[in-house]
Amino acid sequence: MKSYKRVLLAAGVVGALSLAGCKKNNFEDPFNSFAPETAFTTPDRIEKASVGMYDQLQNANFYGGWALIFPDIRGIDATPSTYFGQMALYNTLLATDGTVAGAYRGAYRTIYESNLFLKYFVPNSDKVSAEKANQYVGEAKFIRSLVYFSLVNLWAQPYSFTADASHPGVPLVLDAADDPFAPANQIARSSVAEVYSQIEADLLDAESKLPARGGSSDFSSVARATKGAAQALLARLYLYKGDWPKAAQYADLVINSGDYDLNASPELTFGAPYTTVESIFSVAHNGGDNPNTNNSIGQHYGAGARGDIPVFKEYIDLMEPTDLRRVNLTEEVSGAFWTTKYSAGTTDWVPVLRYAEILLIKAEALARQAAGVDATAVGLVNEIRERSEATPIAPATKQDLIDAILLERRIELAFEGQGSFDFLRTGRDIPAHGVVSAQAWGNNYMVLPIPKYDTDKNPNLVQNPGY
Repeated sequence: MKSYKRVLLAAGVVGALSLAGCKKNNFEDPFNSFAPETAFTTPDRIEKASVGMYDQLQNANFYGGWALIFPDIRGIDATPSTYFGQMALYNTLLATDGTVAGAYRGAYRTIYESNLFLKYFVPNSDKVSAEKANQYVGEAKFIRSLVYFSLVNLWAQPYSFTADASHPGVPLVLDAADDPFAPANQIARSSVAEVYSQIEADLLDAESKLPARGGSSDFSSVARATKGAAQALLARLYLYKGDWPKAAQYADLVINSGDYDLNASPELTFGAPYTTVESIFSVAHNGGDNPNTNNSIGQHYGAGARGDIPVFKEYIDLMEPTDLRRVNLTEEVSGAFWTTKYSAGTTDWVPVLRYAEILLIKAEALARQAAGVDATAVGLVNEIRERSEATPIAPATKQDLIDAILLERRIELAFEGQGSFDFLRTGRDIPAHGVVSAQAWGNNYMVLPIPKYDTDKNPNLVQNPGY
Protein backbone atom coordinates (compact mmCIF):
# COMPACT_ATOMS: atom_id res chain seq x y z
CA MET A 1 0.00 0.00 0.00
CA LYS A 2 1.12 3.55 -0.57
CA SER A 3 1.75 4.31 3.06
CA TYR A 4 4.38 3.77 5.73
CA LYS A 5 4.30 0.10 5.00
CA ARG A 6 5.37 0.52 1.39
CA VAL A 7 6.57 4.06 0.78
CA LEU A 8 8.18 5.36 3.93
CA LEU A 9 9.35 1.90 4.87
CA ALA A 10 11.10 1.54 1.57
CA ALA A 11 12.73 4.93 2.06
CA GLY A 12 13.66 4.01 5.63
CA VAL A 13 15.31 0.78 4.55
CA VAL A 14 17.24 2.49 1.76
CA GLY A 15 18.55 4.99 4.30
CA ALA A 16 19.50 2.19 6.63
CA LEU A 17 21.50 0.48 3.91
CA SER A 18 24.07 3.24 3.96
CA LEU A 19 23.92 4.29 7.61
CA ALA A 20 23.41 1.27 9.85
CA GLY A 21 27.03 0.19 9.64
CA CYS A 22 28.09 3.46 11.28
CA LYS A 23 26.74 2.55 14.70
CA LYS A 24 27.63 -0.15 17.19
CA ASN A 25 25.04 -2.91 17.38
CA ASN A 26 24.39 -5.67 19.89
CA PHE A 27 24.75 -8.25 17.15
CA GLU A 28 27.63 -6.75 15.12
CA ASP A 29 26.76 -5.12 11.78
CA PRO A 30 23.26 -5.87 10.44
CA PHE A 31 22.58 -6.92 6.88
CA ASN A 32 21.46 -3.46 5.85
CA SER A 33 25.09 -2.38 5.82
CA PHE A 34 25.12 -4.17 2.43
CA ALA A 35 22.97 -3.76 -0.66
CA PRO A 36 20.18 -6.37 -0.51
CA GLU A 37 21.44 -8.07 -3.67
CA THR A 38 24.83 -8.77 -2.08
CA ALA A 39 23.76 -9.28 1.54
CA PHE A 40 22.87 -12.94 0.94
CA THR A 41 25.87 -14.17 -1.02
CA THR A 42 27.85 -15.81 1.82
CA PRO A 43 27.00 -17.52 5.13
CA ASP A 44 28.64 -14.67 7.06
CA ARG A 45 26.60 -12.03 5.29
CA ILE A 46 23.42 -14.03 5.71
CA GLU A 47 24.10 -14.21 9.44
CA LYS A 48 24.48 -10.43 9.51
CA ALA A 49 21.26 -10.19 7.51
CA SER A 50 19.40 -12.16 10.15
CA VAL A 51 20.78 -9.86 12.83
CA GLY A 52 19.40 -6.88 10.92
CA MET A 53 15.87 -8.05 11.75
CA TYR A 54 16.61 -7.85 15.47
CA ASP A 55 18.21 -4.45 14.99
CA GLN A 56 14.93 -3.25 13.49
CA LEU A 57 12.98 -4.92 16.30
CA GLN A 58 14.72 -2.41 18.56
CA ASN A 59 12.72 0.30 16.75
CA ALA A 60 12.50 3.27 19.11
CA ASN A 61 8.83 3.85 18.34
CA PHE A 62 7.70 0.29 18.89
CA TYR A 63 9.47 -2.77 20.34
CA GLY A 64 12.31 -0.65 21.60
CA GLY A 65 9.94 -0.28 24.55
CA TRP A 66 6.91 1.74 23.48
CA ALA A 67 4.95 -1.33 22.37
CA LEU A 68 4.89 -2.28 26.06
CA ILE A 69 4.33 1.23 27.36
CA PHE A 70 1.21 1.97 25.29
CA PRO A 71 -1.04 -0.79 26.68
CA ASP A 72 0.12 0.03 30.19
CA ILE A 73 -0.50 3.77 30.12
CA ARG A 74 -3.92 2.91 28.62
CA GLY A 75 -4.44 0.52 31.52
CA ILE A 76 -5.06 1.53 35.12
CA ASP A 77 -1.74 1.20 36.95
CA ALA A 78 0.67 3.49 35.07
CA THR A 79 -0.17 7.17 35.13
CA PRO A 80 -0.91 8.92 31.81
CA SER A 81 2.16 10.76 30.54
CA THR A 82 1.94 13.95 28.52
CA TYR A 83 5.13 12.88 26.73
CA PHE A 84 2.98 10.43 24.76
CA GLY A 85 0.46 13.06 23.74
CA GLN A 86 -3.14 11.94 24.11
CA MET A 87 -2.29 8.22 23.88
CA ALA A 88 -3.56 7.42 27.38
CA LEU A 89 -6.62 9.68 27.37
CA TYR A 90 -8.87 7.78 24.96
CA ASN A 91 -11.63 10.22 23.98
CA THR A 92 -9.29 13.10 23.12
CA LEU A 93 -6.97 11.05 20.92
CA LEU A 94 -6.96 12.09 17.24
CA ALA A 95 -5.98 10.34 14.02
CA THR A 96 -3.37 13.07 13.52
CA ASP A 97 -1.56 12.20 16.76
CA GLY A 98 2.18 12.00 16.13
CA THR A 99 2.83 9.28 18.72
CA VAL A 100 0.22 7.03 17.10
CA ALA A 101 1.70 7.65 13.65
CA GLY A 102 5.24 6.98 14.85
CA ALA A 103 4.24 3.71 16.49
CA TYR A 104 2.33 2.53 13.42
CA ARG A 105 5.27 3.38 11.20
CA GLY A 106 7.73 1.73 13.58
CA ALA A 107 5.74 -1.50 13.67
CA TYR A 108 5.53 -1.78 9.91
CA ARG A 109 9.21 -0.91 9.52
CA THR A 110 10.04 -4.01 11.54
CA ILE A 111 7.60 -6.11 9.52
CA TYR A 112 9.17 -4.81 6.33
CA GLU A 113 12.60 -5.86 7.54
CA SER A 114 11.39 -9.40 8.17
CA ASN A 115 9.67 -9.53 4.79
CA LEU A 116 12.76 -8.16 3.08
CA PHE A 117 14.90 -10.80 4.73
CA LEU A 118 12.59 -13.62 3.61
CA LYS A 119 12.41 -12.23 0.08
CA TYR A 120 16.18 -12.35 -0.43
CA PHE A 121 17.09 -15.24 1.82
CA VAL A 122 14.72 -17.96 0.58
CA PRO A 123 16.24 -18.06 -2.94
CA ASN A 124 19.70 -18.20 -1.31
CA SER A 125 18.95 -20.62 1.51
CA ASP A 126 21.20 -23.28 -0.05
CA LYS A 127 24.21 -21.17 0.93
CA VAL A 128 23.81 -22.26 4.56
CA SER A 129 23.05 -25.56 6.26
CA ALA A 130 19.46 -26.79 6.37
CA GLU A 131 19.49 -26.28 10.14
CA LYS A 132 20.57 -22.66 9.76
CA ALA A 133 18.11 -22.06 6.94
CA ASN A 134 15.27 -23.25 9.15
CA GLN A 135 16.44 -21.06 12.02
CA TYR A 136 16.58 -17.92 9.88
CA VAL A 137 13.12 -18.43 8.41
CA GLY A 138 11.77 -19.18 11.88
CA GLU A 139 13.30 -16.00 13.28
CA ALA A 140 11.82 -13.86 10.52
CA LYS A 141 8.35 -15.30 11.05
CA PHE A 142 8.58 -15.03 14.84
CA ILE A 143 9.49 -11.34 14.64
CA ARG A 144 6.74 -10.64 12.12
CA SER A 145 4.15 -12.45 14.22
CA LEU A 146 5.23 -10.69 17.42
CA VAL A 147 4.79 -7.27 15.84
CA TYR A 148 1.45 -8.19 14.29
CA PHE A 149 0.22 -9.41 17.66
CA SER A 150 0.81 -5.97 19.17
CA LEU A 151 -0.52 -4.18 16.10
CA VAL A 152 -3.84 -6.02 16.00
CA ASN A 153 -4.40 -5.58 19.74
CA LEU A 154 -3.62 -1.85 19.65
CA TRP A 155 -5.43 -0.88 16.44
CA ALA A 156 -8.37 -3.31 16.44
CA GLN A 157 -11.10 -4.38 18.82
CA PRO A 158 -10.35 -7.67 20.64
CA TYR A 159 -10.89 -11.08 19.08
CA SER A 160 -14.17 -11.59 20.95
CA PHE A 161 -15.68 -8.30 19.73
CA THR A 162 -17.64 -10.21 17.08
CA ALA A 163 -18.63 -13.87 17.19
CA ASP A 164 -16.31 -14.83 14.33
CA ALA A 165 -13.69 -12.06 14.75
CA SER A 166 -14.72 -10.70 11.36
CA HIS A 167 -14.33 -7.05 12.39
CA PRO A 168 -11.48 -4.98 10.90
CA GLY A 169 -7.96 -5.82 12.00
CA VAL A 170 -4.85 -4.35 10.40
CA PRO A 171 -3.35 -4.64 6.90
CA LEU A 172 -1.42 -7.87 6.40
CA VAL A 173 1.77 -7.03 4.53
CA LEU A 174 3.59 -10.29 3.85
CA ASP A 175 6.11 -9.35 1.20
CA ALA A 176 8.57 -6.55 0.45
CA ALA A 177 7.30 -4.72 -2.63
CA ASP A 178 9.62 -3.96 -5.54
CA ASP A 179 7.44 -0.99 -6.46
CA PRO A 180 5.99 0.56 -3.31
CA PHE A 181 4.00 3.06 -5.39
CA ALA A 182 2.04 0.45 -7.34
CA PRO A 183 -1.76 0.63 -6.91
CA ALA A 184 -1.73 -3.03 -5.88
CA ASN A 185 0.02 -1.98 -2.68
CA GLN A 186 -3.00 -0.06 -1.42
CA ILE A 187 -3.91 -2.87 0.94
CA ALA A 188 -7.17 -2.98 2.88
CA ARG A 189 -7.44 -4.11 6.48
CA SER A 190 -7.70 -7.83 7.01
CA SER A 191 -10.17 -9.06 9.61
CA VAL A 192 -8.98 -9.76 13.13
CA ALA A 193 -9.58 -13.47 12.47
CA GLU A 194 -7.34 -13.32 9.38
CA VAL A 195 -4.59 -11.51 11.27
CA TYR A 196 -4.71 -14.04 14.12
CA SER A 197 -4.64 -16.89 11.59
CA GLN A 198 -1.55 -15.44 9.94
CA ILE A 199 0.17 -14.99 13.30
CA GLU A 200 -0.71 -18.57 14.21
CA ALA A 201 0.58 -19.93 10.89
CA ASP A 202 3.84 -17.98 11.21
CA LEU A 203 4.37 -19.16 14.78
CA LEU A 204 3.60 -22.79 14.05
CA ASP A 205 6.10 -22.72 11.21
CA ALA A 206 8.61 -20.94 13.44
CA GLU A 207 8.08 -23.52 16.18
CA SER A 208 8.90 -26.31 13.74
CA LYS A 209 12.08 -24.59 12.54
CA LEU A 210 13.63 -22.78 15.50
CA PRO A 211 16.20 -24.45 17.75
CA ALA A 212 15.28 -25.36 21.31
CA ARG A 213 16.95 -23.41 24.08
CA GLY A 214 18.63 -26.61 25.18
CA GLY A 215 19.07 -25.67 28.81
CA SER A 216 21.33 -22.69 28.12
CA SER A 217 20.72 -19.20 29.50
CA ASP A 218 22.81 -16.92 27.35
CA PHE A 219 22.47 -14.01 24.97
CA SER A 220 21.41 -16.06 21.95
CA SER A 221 18.83 -18.06 23.88
CA VAL A 222 17.00 -14.94 25.09
CA ALA A 223 17.74 -12.16 22.58
CA ARG A 224 17.10 -14.42 19.58
CA ALA A 225 13.96 -16.42 18.92
CA THR A 226 13.84 -20.06 20.00
CA LYS A 227 11.31 -22.87 19.82
CA GLY A 228 10.28 -22.03 23.37
CA ALA A 229 9.67 -18.39 22.44
CA ALA A 230 7.39 -19.43 19.55
CA GLN A 231 5.48 -21.81 21.84
CA ALA A 232 5.14 -19.13 24.53
CA LEU A 233 3.77 -16.60 22.05
CA LEU A 234 1.36 -19.23 20.72
CA ALA A 235 0.14 -19.82 24.29
CA ARG A 236 -0.50 -16.08 24.63
CA LEU A 237 -2.22 -15.95 21.23
CA TYR A 238 -4.60 -18.77 22.14
CA LEU A 239 -5.32 -17.16 25.52
CA TYR A 240 -6.30 -13.93 23.76
CA LYS A 241 -8.51 -15.91 21.38
CA GLY A 242 -10.19 -17.71 24.27
CA ASP A 243 -9.00 -21.08 22.96
CA TRP A 244 -8.38 -22.49 26.42
CA PRO A 245 -7.32 -26.05 25.44
CA LYS A 246 -4.63 -24.81 23.06
CA ALA A 247 -3.49 -22.13 25.49
CA ALA A 248 -2.95 -24.85 28.11
CA GLN A 249 -1.33 -27.16 25.54
CA TYR A 250 1.29 -24.63 24.46
CA ALA A 251 1.93 -23.45 27.99
CA ASP A 252 2.62 -27.09 28.85
CA LEU A 253 5.12 -27.38 26.00
CA VAL A 254 7.10 -24.53 27.52
CA ILE A 255 6.76 -25.83 31.06
CA ASN A 256 7.65 -29.42 30.17
CA SER A 257 10.65 -28.43 28.05
CA GLY A 258 12.75 -28.11 31.20
CA ASP A 259 14.40 -25.01 29.75
CA TYR A 260 12.68 -22.46 31.97
CA ASP A 261 11.86 -21.84 35.62
CA LEU A 262 11.02 -19.02 38.00
CA ASN A 263 13.96 -17.08 39.33
CA ALA A 264 14.53 -17.32 43.07
CA SER A 265 13.30 -13.74 43.55
CA PRO A 266 11.18 -11.62 41.16
CA GLU A 267 13.63 -8.74 40.70
CA LEU A 268 16.33 -11.04 39.26
CA THR A 269 14.52 -11.11 35.91
CA PHE A 270 14.86 -7.38 35.35
CA GLY A 271 18.52 -6.60 35.86
CA ALA A 272 21.74 -7.50 34.09
CA PRO A 273 22.62 -10.01 32.74
CA TYR A 274 18.94 -10.31 31.59
CA THR A 275 19.53 -13.89 30.42
CA THR A 276 17.97 -15.68 33.36
CA VAL A 277 16.21 -19.03 33.39
CA GLU A 278 12.89 -17.13 33.63
CA SER A 279 13.55 -15.05 30.50
CA ILE A 280 12.07 -16.61 27.36
CA PHE A 281 12.47 -13.74 24.88
CA SER A 282 13.56 -10.12 25.32
CA VAL A 283 14.59 -7.28 23.04
CA ALA A 284 18.23 -6.65 23.88
CA HIS A 285 19.87 -3.24 24.30
CA ASN A 286 23.30 -2.08 25.38
CA GLY A 287 25.12 1.19 25.95
CA GLY A 288 25.95 1.67 22.29
CA ASP A 289 22.74 0.33 20.77
CA ASN A 290 19.46 1.42 22.34
CA PRO A 291 16.38 3.53 21.58
CA ASN A 292 18.03 6.62 23.18
CA THR A 293 17.19 8.70 26.24
CA ASN A 294 13.82 9.80 24.84
CA ASN A 295 12.50 6.37 23.91
CA SER A 296 14.02 3.67 26.11
CA ILE A 297 11.62 1.91 28.45
CA GLY A 298 13.93 2.46 31.45
CA GLN A 299 14.10 6.19 30.79
CA HIS A 300 10.33 6.57 30.98
CA TYR A 301 9.70 4.34 34.01
CA GLY A 302 12.83 5.20 35.95
CA ALA A 303 12.46 7.78 38.73
CA GLY A 304 16.05 8.85 38.17
CA ALA A 305 15.82 9.15 34.39
CA ARG A 306 13.12 10.95 32.39
CA GLY A 307 10.59 9.90 35.00
CA ASP A 308 7.57 10.23 32.73
CA ILE A 309 5.52 7.35 34.12
CA PRO A 310 5.01 7.01 37.87
CA VAL A 311 2.58 4.32 38.97
CA PHE A 312 -0.63 4.69 40.94
CA LYS A 313 -0.61 4.03 44.69
CA GLU A 314 -3.57 1.71 44.05
CA TYR A 315 -1.21 -0.66 42.28
CA ILE A 316 1.22 -0.64 45.20
CA ASP A 317 -1.64 -1.42 47.58
CA LEU A 318 -2.59 -4.56 45.64
CA MET A 319 0.43 -6.20 47.27
CA GLU A 320 1.05 -7.06 50.89
CA PRO A 321 3.82 -5.01 52.54
CA THR A 322 6.06 -8.10 52.57
CA ASP A 323 5.45 -9.07 48.93
CA LEU A 324 8.86 -9.02 47.26
CA ARG A 325 7.36 -7.44 44.17
CA ARG A 326 6.43 -4.48 46.34
CA VAL A 327 9.64 -4.51 48.35
CA ASN A 328 12.12 -5.03 45.50
CA LEU A 329 10.30 -3.85 42.36
CA THR A 330 8.71 -0.58 43.46
CA GLU A 331 9.97 2.53 45.21
CA GLU A 332 8.66 5.83 46.53
CA VAL A 333 10.57 8.94 45.50
CA SER A 334 9.46 12.42 46.54
CA GLY A 335 5.93 11.25 47.25
CA ALA A 336 5.49 9.44 43.91
CA PHE A 337 5.62 5.69 43.28
CA TRP A 338 7.67 3.99 40.59
CA THR A 339 8.37 0.55 39.22
CA THR A 340 12.00 -0.51 39.40
CA LYS A 341 11.64 -3.22 36.78
CA TYR A 342 13.56 -0.81 34.55
CA SER A 343 16.26 1.00 36.44
CA ALA A 344 19.21 0.92 34.04
CA GLY A 345 17.95 3.70 31.77
CA THR A 346 18.76 3.16 28.10
CA THR A 347 20.28 -0.29 28.53
CA ASP A 348 17.25 -2.06 30.02
CA TRP A 349 16.20 -5.06 27.94
CA VAL A 350 12.52 -5.19 26.97
CA PRO A 351 10.98 -8.35 28.50
CA VAL A 352 8.56 -9.76 25.92
CA LEU A 353 7.96 -13.31 27.20
CA ARG A 354 8.87 -14.84 30.54
CA TYR A 355 8.07 -18.01 32.41
CA ALA A 356 5.81 -16.46 35.06
CA GLU A 357 3.37 -15.43 32.33
CA ILE A 358 3.29 -19.00 31.00
CA LEU A 359 2.31 -20.33 34.42
CA LEU A 360 -0.50 -17.78 34.57
CA ILE A 361 -1.66 -18.61 31.05
CA LYS A 362 -1.93 -22.27 31.97
CA ALA A 363 -3.68 -21.40 35.23
CA GLU A 364 -6.29 -19.28 33.48
CA ALA A 365 -6.82 -21.80 30.69
CA LEU A 366 -7.43 -24.57 33.22
CA ALA A 367 -9.64 -22.40 35.40
CA ARG A 368 -11.84 -21.36 32.48
CA GLN A 369 -12.41 -24.96 31.43
CA ALA A 370 -13.07 -26.45 34.87
CA ALA A 371 -16.52 -26.96 36.36
CA GLY A 372 -15.32 -25.83 39.77
CA VAL A 373 -12.06 -24.74 41.40
CA ASP A 374 -9.16 -26.29 39.49
CA ALA A 375 -6.51 -27.34 42.00
CA THR A 376 -3.69 -27.27 39.46
CA ALA A 377 -4.54 -23.69 38.52
CA VAL A 378 -4.51 -22.71 42.20
CA GLY A 379 -1.11 -24.33 42.59
CA LEU A 380 0.33 -22.47 39.61
CA VAL A 381 -0.78 -19.11 40.96
CA ASN A 382 0.59 -19.95 44.38
CA GLU A 383 3.91 -20.97 42.87
CA ILE A 384 4.30 -17.37 41.73
CA ARG A 385 2.93 -15.87 44.94
CA GLU A 386 5.12 -18.01 47.18
CA ARG A 387 8.18 -16.98 45.17
CA SER A 388 7.28 -13.41 46.13
CA GLU A 389 6.47 -14.30 49.75
CA ALA A 390 2.82 -13.38 49.23
CA THR A 391 -0.08 -15.16 50.93
CA PRO A 392 -1.32 -18.12 48.83
CA ILE A 393 -4.79 -17.86 47.32
CA ALA A 394 -7.63 -20.17 48.46
CA PRO A 395 -10.58 -19.44 46.13
CA ALA A 396 -13.97 -20.84 47.05
CA THR A 397 -15.53 -20.78 43.58
CA LYS A 398 -14.52 -20.96 39.94
CA GLN A 399 -15.19 -17.22 39.52
CA ASP A 400 -13.12 -16.46 42.62
CA LEU A 401 -10.24 -18.36 41.02
CA ILE A 402 -10.55 -16.56 37.68
CA ASP A 403 -10.66 -13.22 39.49
CA ALA A 404 -7.58 -14.18 41.50
CA ILE A 405 -5.69 -15.14 38.32
CA LEU A 406 -6.55 -11.85 36.62
CA LEU A 407 -5.44 -9.97 39.71
CA GLU A 408 -2.22 -11.96 39.82
CA ARG A 409 -1.59 -11.11 36.16
CA ARG A 410 -2.13 -7.45 37.00
CA ILE A 411 0.41 -7.61 39.81
CA GLU A 412 3.01 -9.92 38.25
CA LEU A 413 2.94 -8.65 34.65
CA ALA A 414 2.53 -4.94 35.40
CA PHE A 415 4.45 -2.59 33.08
CA GLU A 416 5.22 -5.43 30.67
CA GLY A 417 2.72 -4.42 27.99
CA GLN A 418 -0.54 -6.15 28.87
CA GLY A 419 -2.37 -3.52 30.93
CA SER A 420 -5.28 -2.52 28.66
CA PHE A 421 -5.03 -5.75 26.63
CA ASP A 422 -6.13 -7.83 29.62
CA PHE A 423 -9.26 -5.70 29.99
CA LEU A 424 -10.10 -5.90 26.30
CA ARG A 425 -9.58 -9.64 25.88
CA THR A 426 -11.71 -10.43 28.96
CA GLY A 427 -14.58 -8.10 28.06
CA ARG A 428 -14.14 -5.77 31.02
CA ASP A 429 -14.63 -2.01 31.18
CA ILE A 430 -11.61 0.08 32.08
CA PRO A 431 -12.49 1.92 35.30
CA ALA A 432 -11.85 5.61 35.82
CA HIS A 433 -8.36 6.34 37.10
CA GLY A 434 -6.47 9.55 37.61
CA VAL A 435 -7.65 12.04 34.97
CA VAL A 436 -9.01 9.26 32.74
CA SER A 437 -12.75 8.68 32.63
CA ALA A 438 -14.22 5.17 32.65
CA GLN A 439 -14.13 3.41 29.28
CA ALA A 440 -16.88 0.92 28.48
CA TRP A 441 -15.71 -2.28 26.81
CA GLY A 442 -16.17 -2.12 23.05
CA ASN A 443 -16.40 1.66 22.76
CA ASN A 444 -14.72 3.28 19.76
CA TYR A 445 -11.85 4.75 21.73
CA MET A 446 -10.64 1.51 23.24
CA VAL A 447 -8.52 1.10 20.09
CA LEU A 448 -6.10 3.48 18.40
CA PRO A 449 -6.93 5.40 15.23
CA ILE A 450 -5.28 4.48 11.96
CA PRO A 451 -2.93 7.43 11.26
CA LYS A 452 -4.56 10.03 9.02
CA TYR A 453 -1.58 10.00 6.67
CA ASP A 454 -2.30 6.39 5.82
CA THR A 455 -6.04 6.75 5.34
CA ASP A 456 -5.46 9.84 3.17
CA LYS A 457 -3.02 8.01 0.91
CA ASN A 458 -4.87 4.71 0.76
CA PRO A 459 -8.59 4.82 -0.09
CA ASN A 460 -8.89 1.10 0.81
CA LEU A 461 -7.79 1.67 4.40
CA VAL A 462 -10.90 2.16 6.53
CA GLN A 463 -10.56 4.27 9.67
CA ASN A 464 -11.72 2.98 13.06
CA PRO A 465 -15.16 4.36 14.00
CA GLY A 466 -15.22 7.58 15.97
CA TYR A 467 -12.00 9.07 14.60
